[in-house]
Amino acid sequence: MSHQNLAEFMTRSTPVEKIRKVVAAQLGAFGAQQVESLSESLLIRNGLFCGRRFQCDSYEVVWFLEEDEIKYFSPCGELLKCSSAISAIHEYESVAADEPQESHQSRRAA
Repeated sequence: MSHQNLAEFMTRSTPVEKIRKVVAAQLGAFGAQQVESLSESLLIRNGLFCGRRFQCDSYEVVWFLEEDEIKYFSPCGELLKCSSAISAIHEYESVAADEPQESHQSRRAA
């Protein structure tokens, strides 16, 4: 494995890491504070792993693995958003990919 391939491999995120980033970004957009200190629990149903629950600043997020759903709940328990985990990852990655280009373009314009 070349150094470049090794570097790419080491910087790739696992699906769970990507979901954590997606959840933190969305909670930040909802107004949650200290999203970097997201707590996480595994969900077990009938002895089988079925998802994860994230908590931050009284917000709760549940990622249902089999259903491929992420549900965001307000501190009052109101459903704020429901999305496919795969589409949420793609949306997050496309926004993240655009950010450096926007910064670079705004520097050129200045």
